[in-house]
Amino acid sequence: MTKKHSTINTNETLLPLLLFIMTQQKSPAQSLDTYTDQLYFGMLSYNPDTAIIEFVASHVPSVLKKAPADGKWVAYPPGVFKEPVFYTVTQVYHFNPHPYFDTYFNTGKLAITQKVYKNEQWPDNITEMMLWFEFDKKEDAQKSFRQLVAKFKGFNVREKITSRQGIKKAAFTDDKSDSYYKSVQIVLVTDYALGKSYIEPGETEVKTIFEPGYKLIVEIGNDLY
Repeated sequence: MTKKHSTINTNETLLPLLLFIMTQQKSPAQSLDTYTDQLYFGMLSYNPDTAIIEFVASHVPSVLKKAPADGKWVAYPPGVFKEPVFYTVTQVYHFNPHPYFDTYFNTGKLAITQKVYKNEQWPDNITEMMLWFEFDKKEDAQKSFRQLVAKFKGFNVREKITSRQGIKKAAFTDDKSDSYYKSVQIVLVTDYALGKSYIEPGETEVKTIFEPGYKLIVEIGNDLY
């Protein structure tokens, strides 16, 4: 009896698997907190995106450190505990484009503030993170605001949109989530510090013209109760 041998094309087998992994990594978010974490490059969940991993390794390495295997806590008697000496530092990650927000902007920034302890046995502690996008043109800023609002509206969560004194705000909260970043506020503001000035000569005098810039901020937390 002649045995038949079947052959497997490894390229045909591995290629779909690789495509699946890549698709999962950049797949669209299915919830508010997941997408918010994607906007923050995975920093909210301490699972940095590949786009920011080099920055994290250089400036916020504590995020990549694993907890002790035993997972034990150290208990101190009342009044004995004292926080070691530390200094506060803010590192800013600049990006353009953003892997999960397809829009036009001049530059995007993710500011990470942390306590850095002189006692190396203490892990550095992130105390604040802030994400924003900067624009030259009002039209681009407003379009991006509408685009981001539409994205969060798609998650069918509680929302509140306001516009007062030139400041637009959109608050969203997902009551089904337990994460601390289940509440988000998107703020569009005019920022003259980002603006530009130029000289316009006239017949009798020279005028200085100021054009403001615009900032789109994605904040964690809101007043939507």
